[in-house]
Amino acid sequence: MALGNNIKKYRRDLGLTQEELAGILNVTGQAVSKWESGTGLPDITQVVPLAKALNVTTDALFGFNADQYDAKLAEEVHRQANALANSGEAAQGALRSVEYLDQQCEENIFNYGIMTRYVQGIAHMSRFVNPNNAYSAGLLEDDGKKWKQMLRTAENRAQQVIRYSEDKKLTDECHYALAWICWHTNEWEKGRQHIAALPSVGSNMLQETLLPYYIRIDSEEGKEKWQAQVRDNYQNFIRALNKQIVYTAESMMWSRPLQEVEDNCRWGLAIMDQFTENEQMRAHCQGYYRDTYKFLIAAYLRNKEPKKAAEQWKKLLQKIDWYVAFCDQVNEKEPAEVVRIFGEKSARNMRSYTREWIDGILDFILGRLECWSDKEVFAEFKKQIGE
Repeated sequence: MALGNNIKKYRRDLGLTQEELAGILNVTGQAVSKWESGTGLPDITQVVPLAKALNVTTDALFGFNADQYDAKLAEEVHRQANALANSGEAAQGALRSVEYLDQQCEENIFNYGIMTRYVQGIAHMSRFVNPNNAYSAGLLEDDGKKWKQMLRTAENRAQQVIRYSEDKKLTDECHYALAWICWHTNEWEKGRQHIAALPSVGSNMLQETLLPYYIRIDSEEGKEKWQAQVRDNYQNFIRALNKQIVYTAESMMWSRPLQEVEDNCRWGLAIMDQFTENEQMRAHCQGYYRDTYKFLIAAYLRNKEPKKAAEQWKKLLQKIDWYVAFCDQVNEKEPAEVVRIFGEKSARNMRSYTREWIDGILDFILGRLECWSDKEVFAEFKKQIGE
């Protein structure tokens, strides 16, 4: 299919129909149609003439050294996919997001960023399909064939990114997503292979540690670049630690005694409080802060402690109000200035962190908490929080 997609893309780039390309090569239009659909392959003697007819190298024809993908388009598609995933009921939102991403992959066949988002979308969706997973909503339980096809498509697209993309970040994101898919589909050994392909903090030989040393700071421009690199390093380190705090809270919420969950979550939240004293770190804490509270509240509800759950919910709302006000204040500045001070990721986070957006996320969280709780306990919790 990769070769067929490449033939289709380059033919369309030249404005040729299948019949016109067939005429150049002295083959039938049906033959070109089969190549592009993946139901047939060109004879080896036709590869060089085909590449010449499409004005590309044979490497490009087979997917090697393909052009850089449109990162801005991939980012916009990612934003739209997230909006779909966060709309309505969680499992159906995940399915709608994946279907949208699949369509975008078909329309942008060389965009490795969109392919990666599709693989990540399948990883997120897989938690709602596996009946042995706590999040399972029985999604696609009546259409196992469709789910298997989606899994195959995700693996194929991930392998295309891993083999042909020169963007290591996308490669890592694909391995990471595939590891989660393997976890949810009980393919343990396969998942461990993807984990082994990922970078690890265990070696402590990280590029971030050295990068600031390679920036001369004996000028104002150099000093600013050095400060930006240090800021970005701290943000990366903080995200990694915060992710571990959230994942640990999620695991403990299902199986560990309440006291252990409380101790872990409060310790983690205290760390995030320290991080957020630095304004440049706040955008990289808020989502993790919210999710850690979510699992702490869920643990209280699962242990029939609706009053304590309500107390934590109110604390979370206070933190969110504070962050919304902070984002509103920052977004009064010129966009370029916000990027200069906080970095591109932080700027993007703060632009999207509106009251309307977070209210939608809070409704989604309440829906998840209700699924994880006893009906009577959750009803009392809602009464306590004034819902």
